[in-house]
Amino acid sequence: MVKLIYEKYLAGFGTTQIADYLSKHKIPIPSDYNKKKRGTKSLTYGLWQQSTVRFILSNEIYTGTVIQGKRKKVSFKSKKFIDLPEEDWVKVENMHEPIISKEDFERVKKIINSTKGSRTVKNDYLFKGLLRCYDCKGYIGIRSPDKNGNIYGRCQRYGRFGKFDVCSPHNFNYQVFEEQMLEVLRNVCKEYTNTKKLEEIAKQSKAKKSQELNIKKQIDSFKEEIEKETRKLEVMYDDRLAGIITLDEYIKNANRIKETVKGYEQNIKELEQELSCNSDKTKKESRLSNLIEEFLNMEKPTKEIIREFIEKIEIHSDKQVDIYFKFKPLQDLKNNFICAKKDYERKAK
Repeated sequence: MVKLIYEKYLAGFGTTQIADYLSKHKIPIPSDYNKKKRGTKSLTYGLWQQSTVRFILSNEIYTGTVIQGKRKKVSFKSKKFIDLPEEDWVKVENMHEPIISKEDFERVKKIINSTKGSRTVKNDYLFKGLLRCYDCKGYIGIRSPDKNGNIYGRCQRYGRFGKFDVCSPHNFNYQVFEEQMLEVLRNVCKEYTNTKKLEEIAKQSKAKKSQELNIKKQIDSFKEEIEKETRKLEVMYDDRLAGIITLDEYIKNANRIKETVKGYEQNIKELEQELSCNSDKTKKESRLSNLIEEFLNMEKPTKEIIREFIEKIEIHSDKQVDIYFKFKPLQDLKNNFICAKKDYERKAK
């Protein structure tokens, strides 16, 4: 299959054409091939992506060369990796039998480099990257304006694999969609900050302070008990040295005290975790309030602040919209404002 991909590319076929050819002839994609080798049934569509073909065409391992040192850790304390420049890579040739000649690989590399940057992004829409297809879970793409200036969203997987009966168009007018989504977001934010909600938050805040004070008192109380038990252990040790109690008595009582102290320490740990959770929740609520204030004061919201609120938006084939907020209070409120179905096509007309 690797040889076939290189042959077709050098014969003038594009990466998309090659991907379609492999999909049409039901050639297993790499992940399916690996699953089948392990005896696992495939759970994917089994359709080739243009990016997979391009990756194979760019992988020097098929020439018998092994490359290492493409990335390195920022430090031994961190899990983060950084990419290294190609001149710092470690290349070892003739490590295994080649599938592709070095000449053919270099020819392919020149063609790929000559086509880089041919596609440019002209528009950067507000909800771009957040839209998902409810049915296939792929991305919803936003197309360029048509001759009438209308902008439409469509399931990318359908656009790419529709000829293989994958998913459905999910077409909708993006301009109307964006206007309605901003309206929903503003209404949800306003509802969160209305007087009633502020009063409830204030009440909850007082209750939280009282609860936190209570927890701190309990922690102090357990610490005092630990000190008492520790003093008992010290006295017992002195009694053992003085011969007042036997070794067996000392060991028996010491073990009992140690178990008691261990129980108190566990209680303290649990209470401190509860305090930490409450603190994190308070910080999150404060951050949400600040974000809402910033958003409502914006004449033109930015992509960055939209992403602070929204995790993703799923579009159903019947135009139903599911919004997934990053904050639970907003997620609970959003159902009061968004309709079950929105016919974007009809409203656009």
